[in-house]
Amino acid sequence: MAEQAKQPADRSLKARWPFFFLVALAAVSLLLHAVRYRRGMKIAERQRQYSDLMRARPIAETKARRARYYQARYLIGYPMAASFAAADLVRRVGACAPPLRLLSVQVDPGLQELGFELAVEVSGGRPREVRRRLDAFLGRLRDIPSVMSADLPRSGPSSRGGGVRVFTVIGRAEFQP
Repeated sequence: MAEQAKQPADRSLKARWPFFFLVALAAVSLLLHAVRYRRGMKIAERQRQYSDLMRARPIAETKARRARYYQARYLIGYPMAASFAAADLVRRVGACAPPLRLLSVQVDPGLQELGFELAVEVSGGRPREVRRRLDAFLGRLRDIPSVMSADLPRSGPSSRGGGVRVFTVIGRAEFQP
């Protein structure tokens, strides 16, 4: 008897589980469709915002404003930066010149580099010793971090009295504002 009383309850539970399963599936499906709908709405909103942004073109305007700002800043600060770069170059050349004597320095600032011309007096005896001193000076000059090139022109040295020779050195240095 006890077994018979248990069977109808089991049958009703067995008969109801597909119903509960279908209700659970319908609820999950409904939630997933709701999430999909909300995300679709967010995507549509972002697409509208992007199309409005592309119509307004603020990126191109911002780039143009930034370019004008940096151009103005460069042009306003160029004279001071060029004079500081030229003074730094002259200071470094003057520090590496001894034992030679630096007679004149001419610096021509350009937009990206500094052109320079040096007149160097080399005193001493024989031509080999003079050339060795000059080569040592050119090596020290090329070791300066901002100097890109430093060479002698094709023309030879001019001579002064007493075995003194004057050489002209032409070179270029980086302009780092």
